Amino acid sequence: MRLSELITAIDGSHYNLGEVDVVSLEFDSRRVKPGSLFIAIEGEKFDGHNFVDDATRNGAVAVVTQREVKTKLPQVVVKDTRLAMGKLARGFYGAFDDIDKIGITGTNGKTTTAFLIHSMLRVVGKNPGLIGTIYYIGKSKSKAGRTTPESLDIFRLIHQFQNEGVQAIVMEVSSHALSLKRVEEIKFNVVLFTNFSQDHLDFHKTIDDYRRAKMHIFSLLDDVGFAIFNLDDETSETIRAMNLKKTITYGVKNRGTIWAEIVHDSIDGLTVEVFYKEKKYTISSHLLGGFNIYNILAAFGVGVALGIDAEGIVRGIEELHAVRGRMERVVDNIFVDFAHTPSAIEQALRSLRQYTKGRIIIVFGCGGDRDKDKRPKMGAIASRLADVTILTADNPRSESVKNIIRNIEEGMGNNKHTVIENRREAIQYAISSKRGDDIVLIAGKGHEEYQIIGNKTVEFDDTKVVRECFEHL
Repeated sequence: MRLSELITAIDGSHYNLGEVDVVSLEFDSRRVKPGSLFIAIEGEKFDGHNFVDDATRNGAVAVVTQREVKTKLPQVVVKDTRLAMGKLARGFYGAFDDIDKIGITGTNGKTTTAFLIHSMLRVVGKNPGLIGTIYYIGKSKSKAGRTTPESLDIFRLIHQFQNEGVQAIVMEVSSHALSLKRVEEIKFNVVLFTNFSQDHLDFHKTIDDYRRAKMHIFSLLDDVGFAIFNLDDETSETIRAMNLKKTITYGVKNRGTIWAEIVHDSIDGLTVEVFYKEKKYTISSHLLGGFNIYNILAAFGVGVALGIDAEGIVRGIEELHAVRGRMERVVDNIFVDFAHTPSAIEQALRSLRQYTKGRIIIVFGCGGDRDKDKRPKMGAIASRLADVTILTADNPRSESVKNIIRNIEEGMGNNKHTVIENRREAIQYAISSKRGDDIVLIAGKGHEEYQIIGNKTVEFDDTKVVRECFEHL
């Protein structure tokens, strides 16, 4: 594409402008190749403006910057390179109007709901793609770098999926992505809001800022698109006040467009009855935990919005057997779950309580350099709802594990608990302590295959460690 044609999508000051062909867009100078347009992004750790020379050496033919830099290349200086990057990506790759784009946000449930929707779309022959916390899935599957990639990587992924014949994309949309304008140029056909509770206050600073970031997704909805949200969540009042054109609501306590009741809830899965337009649909799901009724309802709502017949919706939901690190039963009633917020910990423990006549043993910690306010809240919930609490390291990052655990203990009062800083040893202790009908919940990291300790990332997979410890009993 000609540079002059591409930059019509953005406003800025032009320097050394000449006519060149752009063969790719890049914001990482290491990925620049001959013919690339390099976009300098100011990140948390690195500033792309410091790598313009590297991009030039690697073959960049033009640069887009947020401030004027010394270069002989054609340069466009814009007010916000993140915003410009999305516009340039849309101009370069297209808007993908022929692909249904489903965006999911909320504090908890995004990943499980995304996999339910992906399963449903697959069953009805939509050949879906998925962009989320665990995987990016098209014709092949790759581990996700982050829940919602940078805007350019999103457009690149969707372009790849389009070439593979994908007709629909399911995307988890994080609050970080919404704040950092990663999805600003995506027009969603369906927007789904799962729920809202405390998380990420290290980034958003206040709960109101966090809520505003989440609410922004509704401004990215296509004019004829559907907004779907949970009536049992208090944020539903805020969403209702937006007077969105087309909405689908769901709930258990509050009956919306779609509502449901749990018929059977056991350690082997859920049976729910879903009601829509005076008809009842029985769904037998392999997913564990009564809270998954909301994820099932959300997926059902997306199916309705997309005009999928009820049989296909039900079959798609039923065919999903498990989601990695989401109430994952590893072995002998030992569960690994990503629960890392107060509400998620509470939901997990309440669900597991009804599956056992024995004790619930929980192993968890909290991430370092992250929202400290939720630590004592999680401690209070664990001490109230679990029989045995073992505090350990999560991803401590630059913080002392001892200090993190002290913060958790502030909410535990005088309740007895055990502190084992080494996560492997904590898991081993929990498994060796288990007897009879006891259930062990290892919470906080779920699907993650690493621990971040200081400035190092080391291999660590809760499910793998559970199996290793179990084998050596």
